[in-house]
Amino acid sequence: MSTSIKQSGSCHCGEVQFEVEGTVLFNGICHCRNCTRNRGCASVHIIGVTPKTCVTITKGESLITVHGEVVSRAFCSKCGCVIHQGPVSNDMRAVLPTTFHIEKENSTDCLLPEHYKPKMHLNYENRQWDSTDDLPKWKVFPGMGPKLDNHGNKLA
Repeated sequence: MSTSIKQSGSCHCGEVQFEVEGTVLFNGICHCRNCTRNRGCASVHIIGVTPKTCVTITKGESLITVHGEVVSRAFCSKCGCVIHQGPVSNDMRAVLPTTFHIEKENSTDCLLPEHYKPKMHLNYENRQWDSTDDLPKWKVFPGMGPKLDNHGNKLA
């Protein structure tokens, strides 16, 4: 997957706004413990983008708090919304499509455009339940482990 992305977004309270621009490395539903525990949910939709500098804060930079030594998370200190995250040692950042400005004017329609819909499951070995969709399921990340079936069994 080597598509590009250029998208604006903001935190929940709107005090931090950003633009993300770069090359998409992956677009999927992550089941890793870092994502799920930090969001308090069973899986999180993330889009991995390179380079590490792909996110530009356009408003509210003084409200950004960065936490984490192995995987860093940048979030709004006012509302707690994650703006981006990523392994400190990698040249990428993961952004969350739930923060993108995709709503139509005067609407609550948050349906993702096709190109932002998840294309795979990541870290499926950490899932809390089996998913029965047709998306490919990677044990870890593409190229870093085998593909799995819906029940977590290694595919041949």
